[in-house]
Amino acid sequence: MRLCPKVVGFLLFLGFFLAFFFSLPILAKPEALDIRQGRVVSEIDRLKSVIILSPSTEERREIYYLYGDSPLLMLNYTEGMVRQHKNLSDFLRKSGVRPLNVVDLLDNALSNARKAGKLEGALAEIFPEQYPRLKEKTDRITASVLLGRSPEFFFNYNEKGYLDPLIPLSGAFFYTRDFAVSTPQGIILTNSRYKWRKLEHLMGRFVFQFAAELKTHPIVFDAEAEGVHCEGGDIIIKDEKTILMGIGNCSDPEAARKIAQKLSMNVVGVSMPPADKFSGANFQILHLDTVFNLVDHKKVLTIPYLFLKKYETDNPVVKYLKAVNDQPKGETEPGELDLSPSLNRAIEAIPKVGWLTLFQAGSGKARELGTKLGDYLLEQGYEIIPVGGEPGNMREDQYIDERALYELSLQGANVVQLAPGKVIAYKHNTFTNLALEGKGFRVLAFEGKYLADSLGGPHCLTMPLVRTQNPD
Repeated sequence: MRLCPKVVGFLLFLGFFLAFFFSLPILAKPEALDIRQGRVVSEIDRLKSVIILSPSTEERREIYYLYGDSPLLMLNYTEGMVRQHKNLSDFLRKSGVRPLNVVDLLDNALSNARKAGKLEGALAEIFPEQYPRLKEKTDRITASVLLGRSPEFFFNYNEKGYLDPLIPLSGAFFYTRDFAVSTPQGIILTNSRYKWRKLEHLMGRFVFQFAAELKTHPIVFDAEAEGVHCEGGDIIIKDEKTILMGIGNCSDPEAARKIAQKLSMNVVGVSMPPADKFSGANFQILHLDTVFNLVDHKKVLTIPYLFLKKYETDNPVVKYLKAVNDQPKGETEPGELDLSPSLNRAIEAIPKVGWLTLFQAGSGKARELGTKLGDYLLEQGYEIIPVGGEPGNMREDQYIDERALYELSLQGANVVQLAPGKVIAYKHNTFTNLALEGKGFRVLAFEGKYLADSLGGPHCLTMPLVRTQNPD
């Protein structure tokens, strides 16, 4: 996300500028990139290298998000996550994919930053609040420490006795898709709207700046520098000229506009549940890749009820949820949860999902297309493979409850593409996997329930760095 300026004088000036300000992230001009270098031109091309972060038994068992925007506690069954993530890594290696682990990238970046005398400045940028207390311990910082796995650096308290870690946690960093995206032009560095995920893109910038393995992958769009929010799970590379991008929940429409301008690519914005009317739908339809993925040259995996116009006014999912919500009920008793407000907002949100806005390459000018994602792709000759498989003779309400929504919530659509017609998926999504196999796909399935519990799938767990159109 290569540098070839149009005039020699500018090249010399820019070389001096970058050498002098080496501590800043390098932003390359997309039109100047050597497209023969590593990149992703399409999500379904053969996967060659990928960034992953393997969970460790050193992870905090209870992850407290110590921020006002996410006051919750997440319990991780760490041993199960470690075991299941290893199965994913093994599938990748056996399929000829080279995994680059964030742990190794961080250790290499730390070593290179120390040698260059840039580590202190980099740490001050990543941890501006903690650095005054952290600077005396920079010689003991390792990748494990940066990832919040060190009790010494986590269990620290301020003068008032409040828990105040030297290294805050980012409990979702193993979903590496979200901090960066490789595009035909280079790397998009993202910027979550949630403070508890901010460390991910800050450390992402650090590794792309200092890790030797990533030196040939320039950052062409830095969302934080642009003042916008987006997450990688919303960004899907359709082809060399087009990005599909979920907007409205975790990613801003303004981010889509600026990406279209900076990368000179058409960005097709896909409306997601609105963030300002949060409901269960915002979790179920978290990112675009949690409900939709390209899986072959002309095939997609998704839930049609969300992405076809014919369900705009008569949506079986909405009808079913209304039937659940409209049951007679008395006053909520003390200690009971009243889920009706959230369910009402979800019912309102679902018909708004899937509508398209085109942000034109270069100008970023927005134009509503008046259609939904599924119809847009059907017009281009794509086939939709439904999450949960086809209903067959099954009752529609039963199918929605037991197949479509059930497997969608367990990340049935969230597969990672190894090559056209070949994907890695969670084994527990039985009917979705059978539907893919029925269309001739090779599905490498592994047990992933502990990973799915944190609202992510194989696509979320991988940040494809290089894909190739070569058959070998």
